[in-house]
Amino acid sequence: MDKSPSRAGLGDLDPRGLRRSLLRDAVFLRLLDNVLRGEYRRGQRLRLDTIAEDMQVSRTPVREALVTLESHQLVSVQRYVGVVITHWSVDQMTERLRIARAMVVEPPASGAGIDVRFEPVWLRDCWTEAGAFVELAGWFLRRSGASVSADWLLSQRTVLDMFFTDDVALANGIDAVVDRSRRLDLVDRAARAAERDALDECAANLLELAAALIALPDRFRVAVAS
Repeated sequence: MDKSPSRAGLGDLDPRGLRRSLLRDAVFLRLLDNVLRGEYRRGQRLRLDTIAEDMQVSRTPVREALVTLESHQLVSVQRYVGVVITHWSVDQMTERLRIARAMVVEPPASGAGIDVRFEPVWLRDCWTEAGAFVELAGWFLRRSGASVSADWLLSQRTVLDMFFTDDVALANGIDAVVDRSRRLDLVDRAARAAERDALDECAANLLELAAALIALPDRFRVAVAS
């Protein structure tokens, strides 16, 4: 989990040489990064054509990427107005983790648990401990019979993963380096428990990890105040 999302410009991407889905995903990551780091200010209005021109892509992948951003309540696409950056907050980001933590405490099971083996390789693409938490908690929920909840949580992975990268977190007043070794240890312990299919042990470590991530904004503010 030492990787960071690519912030390279999209000018070197040839739409004719990329599958449409890959171009859409690249545009989504770029837009998400701009929103979370504050390059697009809260309340700012943008034109779809302007975004497409800046990223040197057609309108189609931008429009598709905006659908996903809107589902995360980070933008609002309004007719005759354009794209409006929502007044999202750090609390809304940690709220996603609070919801996930509540699900782990008491999985809203709707059926029998799915007998699926946890694969450590799933964590390789995670940039941060938050991304690893989502992957592990998603597996735990599916294993516990809460597949709908797992699907919702996994849909949040990219947003939470990027939000807790060092530079994005810092742009939002959070020092993501604080207590990182402990969080990484919790990820490792939860993953090893998942490999053994030890659900209770995995859940205990996930709850501790969620609490540590939720506490990060307040810990940074306390450190600054002192």
